[in-house]
Amino acid sequence: MSSMVALGPEAVAALQFLDRRQGEWYCIDCLAAAVGIDGVDGKALDPLAVSMSMPEASAAGYRSKVDGPCTICDGRRPRSEGLKGYRSVQSLGKRAKV
Repeated sequence: MSSMVALGPEAVAALQFLDRRQGEWYCIDCLAAAVGIDGVDGKALDPLAVSMSMPEASAAGYRSKVDGPCTICDGRRPRSEGLKGYRSVQSLGKRAKV
């Protein structure tokens, strides 16, 4: 089974945004809003966030975590027990060795 994920234009725009803001964490909802593509919400970026939790993504300079921080909405996002799967993503600012 391959761990490759096909990237749509929304995901490519999100990765470019993250690369310009290396080291900062964004929840997928705030990332979708910051990217500014009409009609894109966090759900559209969830497959990207899931793929960023794989070792290959870390080697390429990205990571994600469940219930992580967000540069934009930290402290304002409602937290409730039992709510799992809310993802945050980050560019580590490194390139994969080829």
